[in-house]
Parts: sequence; C-alpha cells; structure tokens
Amino acid sequence: MYTKKMEFFYFVEANALIIMLGCWLAFMIKKEGTLRASNQIFFRMAICNTAVLALEAACAFVNGRVGNSFYISNIILNAMRLVIAAYASQTWLLYTLHFLRPKQSLPKKIQRLIFIPFLLVSAFVIASIFTGWVFYINRYTNLYTRGKFAFIHMIATYGYFGNAANYALIKMLRSRCRCPDKMCCTNFLVFVVIPVASGTVNLINPYLNIIWIFLLISLFLLFTRVQFAQIVLDGLTGLNNRNSFDNYLYSISSGKAFSACLFMMDIDFFKDINDSYGHPEGDQALEQTAKILTQIFNNENCMIARYGGDEFAVLMVSGDQLTSVPVNAEALRLALYKAFAEYNSSSGKPYELTVSVGYAFMIGRDEVDAQQLIKASDSDLYREKQRVHSSKCL
Repeated sequence: MYTKKMEFFYFVEANALIIMLGCWLAFMIKKEGTLRASNQIFFRMAICNTAVLALEAACAFVNGRVGNSFYISNIILNAMRLVIAAYASQTWLLYTLHFLRPKQSLPKKIQRLIFIPFLLVSAFVIASIFTGWVFYINRYTNLYTRGKFAFIHMIATYGYFGNAANYALIKMLRSRCRCPDKMCCTNFLVFVVIPVASGTVNLINPYLNIIWIFLLISLFLLFTRVQFAQIVLDGLTGLNNRNSFDNYLYSISSGKAFSACLFMMDIDFFKDINDSYGHPEGDQALEQTAKILTQIFNNENCMIARYGGDEFAVLMVSGDQLTSVPVNAEALRLALYKAFAEYNSSSGKPYELTVSVGYAFMIGRDEVDAQQLIKASDSDLYREKQRVHSSKCL
C-alpha cells in the first residue's frame, strides 16, 4: 500500500542520487583548478543546485512535525531554500551568457542588472519570515504554504530560466554550428528544452518540483559536452582539431562511389606576424582565419580543422560522382583569396593576413586513400606557397 511515508522516502532517495551527482560535478570542476569565469560559475551552479535539493529533502523531513524546534527549522530551511533557488537561477542565466559567447566578456553593468531581481526576491523571502508574503509556516501544524506574493519568487526564478532559454535559442538560430552535430543537439537540449519543460511541469503542478533535479542533469550533460569538446576541438579557434580530423579522414568509406576534395592551407608569413606584433596578435590572426574558413566552407559536408600551428584543413565529401569537383575547388580557392583581401581592406591591421591554399581531389572512388590525398594536397600547397613567396619578393 502506497503511503505518505513511502512517498517521502522515494523523494529523499531520488534527491540523494542527484545530490551525489552534484557533489561529483563540483569536485570534478574544482579539480581542474582553472580560474576561467565560466568554470567558476559552473562550480557555483553545481553547489547551489545541490544545496537546493538537500534543503528540499530537509524541508520535507521537518514539514508537518509538531514542535518548536521543527517549526523554527522549517522557517529557516525554507527561507534558505528559496533564496538559494533564486541565486541558482540567476547563476544559470549568467552561465548561459558566458558559455554561448566565450570570446566576449559580460559587461559589469549587465551583471549588476541581472543581480537586481535576485536581491529583491531575497528581501521578500527574508521579510516573509515575519510577514508570510512569499511563504508561511503554520505555527500549530508546522505545514508549509505559499504566501500571497509567492508569484514574485516564481516570476524571478522562471524569468531567469526563460531569458536563458530565449537567448540560447536565438543564438543557435542565428549562428551556424561549426562543431559536431552532437554538441549542437546537447546545447539545444540543455539550454532550451530541459529548463522550459521542467519549469512548465513545475508551474502546472507546484508540488512536483523536478526543475532542480533536471538542472543538475543538465549540468552533467554540459560537463560531458565540455570534456568532449576538449578532446575533438581546438581551444583557440573552436574548429575541429588534428586528432578528430584525422579520425574522420581515415574512417570515411562508402559502399558506392563518391568524391572527396581536401584543401590544405597555412597562413603566409605567420612567423613574421608573431615576431613583429606579438603572439596575441598571432592568435587573432588564427581566429580570423578560422572565421573566414567557416564563412566560405559553409556546407554541411565540410569538415574544417586546425591541422596544427598555422595550418588548416578542409575535407569535402560528396556521395555523388561530381565531375565538377576540380572547377568547384578552384572557385573555392579564389573565393578564399577574395575573402581575405576584403578583410585586409577594412581590418586596419598593420599587416596583411593571407593564406596559401592547395587542394587535391578524388572522383568516383569506393574509398579514399588518406595518405595519397594528403600528399597530393600538400604538394599543391607547396607550389602555391612558392608562387606567393615569389610574388612577394618581386
């Protein structure tokens, strides 16, 4: 027979499992010892979400138990739970902004504006200890009930989640994803679907408070996504790294004939940029090169990677026996040169950012000989660099 006591134990058991997950996440992110703002916010989120779940379990334990000590504990625990919940939701919005715009720092003015609703809600919650505005504990039954201004806490909390979901959705719709599709799906699931779905359920049924459990699951998905990104992505440019590119190149195979074109390129006189203007300027040159590559090679069948140092690689694969591959490849090479020329005309940099591009292709093959393709594109790149250096000398 299902009883209230069984319901309580199931609730505590579920919370305990998620609390252990939260503690593990906090430990792992702390173990990295990094001072990056996004990791600091992630750590605070893991701690806050874990604390909210622990406080919910504690509130469920003391709620309805008669006695002065239980009554005081119920008031303090619920006040702490509501304040930390508001802070956790505010931190979620901050993390969303940091995570989805890693190259841009969040202005202090924006951070202060985001903090204001939390301060107001916290003041209402603390005042509720004496006024019962947001929550009320019956002195005789020690039962928790929502106050007449409980909606203020809900608006602030779910407002943070809603704004984070809206920003994430708009950001992902506006920008084309240059990382593996799994990462795009994870971003959409974590920042949009889970908060909105669990928050909606919580609004429909206030007693089914699942949002904090699902947010900790979201943090776990984010953690695995970040770890995966460190394995397959280049930290500076956000492109695929050499390891993921090689794995893809050596793994492509098909039961039917297909075409492949490999572009190899590197930045001209990159060492001179580093020596004359410093490594930060060299990093900017690499980032700008990555941006131009993603603009030109915007086809889903392209694998773009930073191959190493100032070298980049793009692999285009088609399931068709396209006889127009040579023409298209040359057109793309010229389009790249044009894009860099347009950038140089408006960049205001004291140097010209240019690349040399070589390519090789295979048409109508059942499999790709990776070594042969790399060797052929490298040879074409070498000839192109010789031409560029000769023209510079002249």
